[in-house]
Amino acid sequence: MPTELLPIGMPWTMIGNRVYALPGVKTTLFTDSAATFTQSLTQAFTANAPVTLTGGSATLSGGFLKASADTLVTLKRD
Repeated sequence: MPTELLPIGMPWTMIGNRVYALPGVKTTLFTDSAATFTQSLTQAFTANAPVTLTGGSATLSGGFLKASADTLVTLKRD
């Protein structure tokens, strides 16, 4: 299955534990979910880091992202 690119500007439901490509520009992720997010520079997630949400948002740029559970997110271009 090809990796889906998360769209900027529209709400999107991420499927839990599925890898998504992030846009190649700096974005802010918004969510009301209690899911945890992990970001990696590789699609295989060989090295990854947790994403820290502050007030339901986090700044991201490029790479790949996955969530621990199905969750609704919106990306805004910075």
